[in-house]
Amino acid sequence: MLGLIAMRADIGVDKEFESEVYFCILTEDVELAAFSNKYYIHNNVKIGAIMLPLKKANEEFEMQYSVIYSDWDILWPNGKKDIPEITYDIFET
Repeated sequence: MLGLIAMRADIGVDKEFESEVYFCILTEDVELAAFSNKYYIHNNVKIGAIMLPLKKANEEFEMQYSVIYSDWDILWPNGKKDIPEITYDIFET
């Protein structure tokens, strides 16, 4: 059984970079889910994605996620799906 939830990204709202990865607030879009039947989804969804949550120790979870698509592109702060940039700053000591 497959369960689907429609999500809306609040691009640029409370954006945060952690280890050079962009996190945005994702909320459930009940209206979009109500009007998207399984046949529409099956015929129109062409690529998958995972959402990685940003949960910091001793802080309340703020529904911030990073989106990584099945072709390794990521969701950027401007709302575009594009390749990630490589930075070596995270490896500096």
